[in-house]
Amino acid sequence: MKVFDHPVHVMLVHFPIGLLPMELVLSLLAYKLQDPSFATAAFYCLIGGVATGFIAMLTGLLDLIAIPKTNKIALSTGLLHGFINGTAVLVYSIFAYKAWQAYPQVHAPSLVLLLMKSLLVLCLLFGNFLGGKLIYKYRVGINKM
Repeated sequence: MKVFDHPVHVMLVHFPIGLLPMELVLSLLAYKLQDPSFATAAFYCLIGGVATGFIAMLTGLLDLIAIPKTNKIALSTGLLHGFINGTAVLVYSIFAYKAWQAYPQVHAPSLVLLLMKSLLVLCLLFGNFLGGKLIYKYRVGINKM
C-alpha cells in the first residue's frame, strides 16, 4: 500500500518499533527507582505503540496480500514476520488494556511482567529483522530498482 508513491507500512512501523522497546526501558526504570513518572511515561508509550502497531499490521497485511504467490520464500517470510510481530502487538494490547483499566493509578510493573515484556521485545527484534529482509532482499512494498 502506497500513498503518494511512499510505502505506508514502512513509514508506520517505526512508531511501534521505537515505542514498545522504550516502554520496556521506562518500565525497568519505574521498577528499579519506584518513580511513578516513569510508569506513566511507559503507559503512554504502551498505548502509542499498540495503537500504531495495529495500524502497521493492517498496512502490512495489504503488502502481504500483494506478494506474488510464485514468490514462496518472500511469502513465507512475510507470514512469519506478520505472525511474530502481530502476536507481540496482540499481547502488548492485553497489557495496554489492563493498564488502561487501572489508569490514572499507574504502577510499576512486577518482575514477571518485565520478563514477559523483555521476551516480547526480543520477538519484535527478530520479527523486525524479517521485515527488513522482506524490504531489502525481496523488495516487498517498495519500488524495484
